[in-house]
Parts: sequence; structure tokens; C-alpha cells
Amino acid sequence: MALADLDVQVNLYRDGEKFFDLLKAVLREWHKSPWPHEQERAEYAKTLFAEALAVYQNYLARAREKVAGGYATPADQKLLERMEERFNYWQGKFQELTGQKEPTCS
Repeated sequence: MALADLDVQVNLYRDGEKFFDLLKAVLREWHKSPWPHEQERAEYAKTLFAEALAVYQNYLARAREKVAGGYATPADQKLLERMEERFNYWQGKFQELTGQKEPTCS
């Protein structure tokens, strides 16, 4: 057995909406809590949110390169546009909840 057996992965395409929504709820509820353990959880949610946005942004950058290189069908381009819309939405939510322009990963 290895500690890596305890890793959890989230597919941001398939489950991103639910994942980001959970993190948003934690930040809204616990960010200004008087309880230190809830503030700590909110900071962890903020870190996860920032890391997930960074992964999403890197994926979009690589996908844009492929589209620019001609390696995309019209369906691929439409999917990329939809993903960019969702990324922009969640990036805006992150900014709204944290006051940070750009997510920074710790």
C-alpha cells in the first residue's frame, strides 16, 4: 500500500461545475466565520479553487494552440468556446469571493 492510493482526482470537464460550486459554498459560508477551524477550511477551499482554475487555464491554453494549429473540428471549437465561457465564469466567481484578480496557487 502507498499513500498515493489515497489520492483523489476531479475531472473538471465532467464534474467541474459541482466541484467549483462546493468550493464557492464553503468560501461564502466559512470565510468570515468567527471559528478558526472554519476559516482554515475556507482557506483550503480557496487554495483548491485557485489550483483547479490554474489546471483549467493550462488546459485551455494547450487546446487553443491545437485549434490554432488546425487540429480541431468545428465541434472541438464549439466545445473549447463553452469551456472558455465556464472558465471565465468561475474565474469571476473566484474574484468575487476572494477579492483577488488572479488566483495564486500556494
